[in-house]
Parts: sequence; structure tokens; C-alpha cells
Amino acid sequence: MTKNNIDICEGNFIKKANKEAIVKPTIEQQNTPKYTRKQQILIMLPLLIGGFIALLNETILNVAFPNLMSSLGVSLGTVQWLGTAYLLIIGILVPVTAFLIKTFSTKKLYLFAMIFFTVGTTLCGISQNFTLLLISRILQGVGTGMLLPIMMDTVMAIFPPAKRGAAMGISMMVVIAAPGVGPTLSGYVLKYLDWHWLFFIMLPIAVVASVLGILYLKSYSTLTKPKIDIFSILFSTIGFGGLIFGLASIETLGLWNVATFIPLLCGLAGLFIFSKRQSALQQPMLELRVFGYPMFLLGTIILFLSFLIPFATNIILPTYMQNALDINVGTAGLAMLPGSLMMVFVIPLSGRLFDKIGAKPIVIAGFIPLIVSMFFLTRISNTTALSTLIAFHILMCIGIALIITPLQTNSLNQLPKKYMAHGVAILNTSQQIAAAFGSSLFIGLMGARYVKYLARIEKPDLIQRHLATIEGATTSFSVALVVVLTGLLLSFFIKRRQRTAFEN
Repeated sequence: MTKNNIDICEGNFIKKANKEAIVKPTIEQQNTPKYTRKQQILIMLPLLIGGFIALLNETILNVAFPNLMSSLGVSLGTVQWLGTAYLLIIGILVPVTAFLIKTFSTKKLYLFAMIFFTVGTTLCGISQNFTLLLISRILQGVGTGMLLPIMMDTVMAIFPPAKRGAAMGISMMVVIAAPGVGPTLSGYVLKYLDWHWLFFIMLPIAVVASVLGILYLKSYSTLTKPKIDIFSILFSTIGFGGLIFGLASIETLGLWNVATFIPLLCGLAGLFIFSKRQSALQQPMLELRVFGYPMFLLGTIILFLSFLIPFATNIILPTYMQNALDINVGTAGLAMLPGSLMMVFVIPLSGRLFDKIGAKPIVIAGFIPLIVSMFFLTRISNTTALSTLIAFHILMCIGIALIITPLQTNSLNQLPKKYMAHGVAILNTSQQIAAAFGSSLFIGLMGARYVKYLARIEKPDLIQRHLATIEGATTSFSVALVVVLTGLLLSFFIKRRQRTAFEN
């Protein structure tokens, strides 16, 4: 055979090999079950409905606190436990759910979560005293803590990598939009009905979600049935529970109060022992090796920084509107609605964009409106128009909507299938900790600056109190600006991982 013929044969062989390499699917793609679009919709429908009403409950009582205080005869410090306890239980349960997902089928776990949520919601509706209402909120939190990881794990299981962005966008729309709708819905219901109806109106929806789950859900994760480790559950509860409780207490008690400092210390110690134990176990309850994937670690950090902002802003802005601009609570709650509605449109769009161009350009683009909104919010005054505040809030919501879905999907795409449930649990836990920490940090800063401003005035009048509120709000937004600038800097290091054909 001549040299030219050999070259031609080699060229054809290389072209064929390259073509096969291009079209050959990865092992993960081969192992991903194929579902029709109709099947995917029917599977996700109960998860999205259940997740929406569960997360709606996270903020639905925020504007009902005055009604609850007068109806149940409790103080503001006491009634705030209805929100803190709900957040606390979610934070404790999310890492445990990684173990549960590998032990029980999706259908069984979902129905178990919905039973807890429905029973808790029913008891909330008929509660006539604070103790029963608090216990009922804890039952609701148990259901919510399981629903979020189930929803995200199912997305990663039934959608191929090329379609996960759009699917995750729909899921994150629920995660972000539902808490934003809560205060507005609550204000509207309380205008005409008693606070008990905040829970009664959700019962039919919970029943519908449960029936849909019975009809359409199956098992979508590989069940490895890991051995239960009591010490891991114990230290996880102490660690995540102590940390979230301590962070949530900073706002009202201060950092150096014993009731704040001791839980924080116990939480950090519990997390340290928990992480050490996970490294020693052959089948850890929460696989911390996922942090060995650099892009997952980076994504978790940026997500944490991003989630500090919306939860805090949704409390600071209404407080500023009421205390500095004398806007009534109903109008202040309604002012938050346009931003939440904007998220409903932008989040799915960001997911579809991720499928086409990856996370990095979308995340960087998301930080730009977020930075602009935080910059202008540091310059608000008692003459700032309500329409201007709504515009800044919408801008912030657009930024968050562009960041969350692509970043979360890209982070989970870094992991092999066997670590997926653990990655989901870690991202959800970090979001709950960020919500608690962000609220405590920014509201604490606002309160501290408010007190410091008035301490210089012997007998402050109403105008001076308004100015103190503005001073506190702008201080908080200044720190928030530093946080989002840090997030923007880190986002330039995001990479879209290219999987090989031999990866599992």
C-alpha cells in the first residue's frame, strides 16, 4: 500500500473515530431514563404544587403577626417563633432527606411529606392557642423540609443534562416566587377573613397535590438503602439546628446574648463533628466529597451570597416604607408583588438560556441589575417615591432570577449521579442558612444603626425616627452592595464542565 493510501485510510479512521466520539452519549445520559414531555409534566405537577404551597407558608404569617398577637395574647418576640421554628425544622430536615431519598421511593417520601404538611395545616387552621399553633407549624416544616429536596432530585433524575436548565428554572420559580407572594396573599385574606383562613384556603390544594402524587409519581432515584447512623442524625440536628436558631436570634437578642451565642457555638461544634463522622463512614448520611468538585464548591458559595439578599430585602423595604414613608402595611405588601411576578417570567427564561449558553454569562448578567439596585437603594431618602422603590425591587428580582437557576443547575451538573441527592441537600441547606443569616445580618445592622442614630438625640420626634430608619436601611444596603460585588467577582471563575464518555 502506498504512503498516500495509508494517509487516506488513517484520515478516514480518525474522522470516523471523531464522529463516534462526538455522538457517543455519556454514561450518565445512557443511565438517564427517557420520559416523554407529557410524562415529565405529570411527574413534576404534584411536586410543583406541593412545593409552592409549602414555601408560601414560609412567609404567609409575616403580615399576620399583629392579628396573632391580639388573638392569642402573646408578644412580638413570642409570635416570631412561628416563623423561626418553621425555618429551623426545614434546615434540620434537608440534610436528613439526602439519606431518605436513597432509602424510600419518591412516591412514598412525597406522600409522607404531604401527610405531615396537610395535618400540620389542618391543625394550624383550628388552633385556638399559641402552643398548638407552634406545634402545627413544626409539622408543616417537616413536610416542607422534605418536599424541596425531593423536587430538585426528581428534576435531575428525569431530565437529561441538556434539558435540566429549563426544568430547574420552573422549580426555582416556585422556590423564589412563592415566599414573595406570601405576604401579599396574606394581606388580602386578612382584609376580609380571620387569620385561620390563611391555612384553610391551602387545604384543598394540598389534597389535590397528594392525589396527583398518588396517580403519577414512582421512584426516580437509585435506592441504595444506606445504613442509618443515629449519631450522624444527632450531630446534624445539633449542627444545622443550632446554627439556624442562633442566626435567627441575632436580630432580636444580639450576637453576644447567651441564648444566641451558645446555640451558635453548639451548632458549629455539631457541624464539625458531623463532617468528621461523614468522612469516616463508608455510607455517609451526607456525602461531603461533593465539595471536592471545584465548580460545585464555587457555585455553593455564590448561591449562598445571592440568597442573603432577597429574604432580607423583602423585610427591610416594607419596614422602610411603613416607618419612614408612612405607607400602610397593605400597600407595602402589595409593593413587593411586581418584583415577585417578574421572577415568575425571568426564572424559566434563565433556565432555557442556560441550556443554550451555559451559566457564566447569565450569572454575570444577573449580578449587574442586582448591583445597580443595591447601589441606588443605598441612596434612598424620605423623598424617594414609592414607584422608585418598586422599580429598584423589580431590578433586584430580575438579577436574582438570572443568577439562581443557571448557577444551581451548573453546580449539580458537576456531580456524578451517585452524589446528586447529596448535592441537592447541601444546596437546599445552604439556602436555608443564607435566609436565616441574611435576615439576621441585614435587619440587625438596620436596627443597630437606628438605635445609634437616635442615641445622639435627647427627645427624638417622628421625623427623626424616620431619618433613623432611613439611616439603618441605607447601612444594610451598603453591606448588601459589598456582598453582591463579591458574588460578581467570583462568578468570573465559573466553568461549564465537559463530561467524558467514561464518567459515571
